Amino acid sequence: MKTYLLLVTCAFTNLMIGQKSIIMLNSIDTLLNQDAKKELSLQIAEKDMIFMGESEHHIGSDFLAKTEFVKFLVLEHGYKNIAFEGDFFALYNTNDKNFLFPFWSKSKQCKALFNFLEDQKVTIWGFDNQFSMGYSFLNFSPQLFSFMNENNITYEKQFKDFVDIVCKRGPEFEKELSKNDIKYLVEKINIILQADSVQENKQWFQFLQSFQSIILQNTTSKLKAYEIRDNQMASNLQFVAEKLEKQKIIVWAANAHISKMKEEFMDGKIMGAKFLEQTNRKTFHIGFAPIKMSYRKTSFIETQVKQKNNLLNLLPNITGNSIIFSSLISKEYPELKDTKFVGMFGMGNTAFNYFKHFDALVFIGNGEKVSY
Repeated sequence: MKTYLLLVTCAFTNLMIGQKSIIMLNSIDTLLNQDAKKELSLQIAEKDMIFMGESEHHIGSDFLAKTEFVKFLVLEHGYKNIAFEGDFFALYNTNDKNFLFPFWSKSKQCKALFNFLEDQKVTIWGFDNQFSMGYSFLNFSPQLFSFMNENNITYEKQFKDFVDIVCKRGPEFEKELSKNDIKYLVEKINIILQADSVQENKQWFQFLQSFQSIILQNTTSKLKAYEIRDNQMASNLQFVAEKLEKQKIIVWAANAHISKMKEEFMDGKIMGAKFLEQTNRKTFHIGFAPIKMSYRKTSFIETQVKQKNNLLNLLPNITGNSIIFSSLISKEYPELKDTKFVGMFGMGNTAFNYFKHFDALVFIGNGEKVSY
């Protein structure tokens, strides 16, 4: 693919080359050069949580790029905790990467990441309400009823049977439970959440709320389900953040979930915005996306780069890797502050203001799919 030097296709594009707001990066294996590290260090100096997105969970090049950012944050800024869009219950109890989704835990592109996390003794957490791996399916019910028995919280056999069915069947629990069964289960959890011993035990209060959200999420419309899940993920992440108090945390999730704003086009994927409503943490949000992909035709990219409302139109070239800092580009080019763009960040085809949703945007020139 030829390199595109943007000259006059956009009134301000030719001025951006060499400006601080857009920095060309190294190759993927040594991505962050000194210019990028210097600016990042300035941008995150007062932050204690760094959110890092990915365009889709099957984009291996996003994982590789994020790994380089993780190394920088751990080695140069003292981060010792990383929270994934993964099973909250399992990771809270085990901190074990093997209970993350396989596209992270088993992929070639994340092998170096997990080796690094282990070597540097970085603790792994999760905040997704969904049970994703065997640990939660096997252990949630036994641990719940052990806790309830120890605290003399009464329950009916029917309640235990229904909890067991949800744990056994996962998202398919509706095949065994009627609407009345599900209503009964949700109402019983509400009652249990009011028990003094549950109110006093913040851990089990959060576990039960998260478990209840799984039931609600899987028995409603798709749009409402996204909102239920993201609300609970925000709550679970805040719970982890409070447990870790003043410790710094890296957050690893999809771009849509880490956005700082909530808008209708996002279809309920509003975790980032909901988290910001309930925390006193100082956060920095970075979106990641590939440009060239095996399934993305060159002709499509050539068309997109010429469009003034496409993020690719802002880049000095689209074959290399680069980062845009939102605060800088808004200062250097005020006309962009309220400009709506389309992009390749997994946020749909709706034009919106990326620089309000994210603090920085990372573009990987030559993307690749995840492999195992």
